[in-house]
Amino acid sequence: MIHMQNGHFTLELKHNYKAGRERVFQAWTKQELLQQWWGPAGFTTTIDRMEVVAGGNYRFIMHAPNGSNHIIGGKYIEIIPNEKLVFTWKWEHGAMGGEQDETQVTIQFFEQGTGTELVMTHENFSTKEEAENHNNGWSSSLEGSFKKFLEQ
Repeated sequence: MIHMQNGHFTLELKHNYKAGRERVFQAWTKQELLQQWWGPAGFTTTIDRMEVVAGGNYRFIMHAPNGSNHIIGGKYIEIIPNEKLVFTWKWEHGAMGGEQDETQVTIQFFEQGTGTELVMTHENFSTKEEAENHNNGWSSSLEGSFKKFLEQ
């Protein structure tokens, strides 16, 4: 769902997984796990940097099926084990088409019986088109490679 908030667009996604909250959280915070699923369908990822501590940096190079690279980086802001992960998000060199503002991603992890509900809020998009592009990418990842990774 995309809505406007304080003059910027915000994307909110919710997904349920048949995996425990600790496993879902670790898939976001352990480099060897994240590298196995990160990116939309057909992409592979090289993790250049991943310092999962408040103030730590990350930089991921996503390799598209057509051979192009898309580089994303940012800083971890808040980490509450098995509950919450907050980080900034910025494409290098206008990877998504033109200059874009830094945005922020908040991911919350909730127990749902024997599974986990993941709630993602990605905020501060300048345009609805940017939010829609990210909705497509995140949805492809969360419903595809991430779900497959968790439920294998």
